Amino acid sequence: MTRLPTLLRKFIALRPSERCTLLAAGLWMPGFWLGLRLLGLPRFWALLQRVPLAERPQVNFSQVQALSRLVNVAAHRTLGPRSCLTRSLLLGWLLRRRGIPATLRIGVRLVGGSLEAHAWVEYEGQPVNERPDVGLQFASFGDLVSLDTFHTR
Repeated sequence: MTRLPTLLRKFIALRPSERCTLLAAGLWMPGFWLGLRLLGLPRFWALLQRVPLAERPQVNFSQVQALSRLVNVAAHRTLGPRSCLTRSLLLGWLLRRRGIPATLRIGVRLVGGSLEAHAWVEYEGQPVNERPDVGLQFASFGDLVSLDTFHTR
């Protein structure tokens, strides 16, 4: 029972703009999951790209990471299914709406004979919603990678 007051205190401690972003991300998350399931990645991605890249003053990496953390928190607190792809699509869309160019990365790796896939967002070539070494763990589509990248762990 002490957990709820802790979460509430953390929420109240956020700046008003952060609270708004967190709530919006929590509300959008199920819609992004549903859109991805109904339209598939290519059509849903094309729909998201229709949002024009807004003009925005220069932002720094820590500001982008702060938005990413809010989306990650929303993903962990939202009811219903969510995945790295849903979370990354939502983050990329929110960044685009704020005029921040970002890249959606989808990568794969082979672990114990099974193919694993993962999605993340990069800003200026660095992951913002994932560990910094995620690009070393997964071979990203669009990158030219050696077949040696697909080794079994």
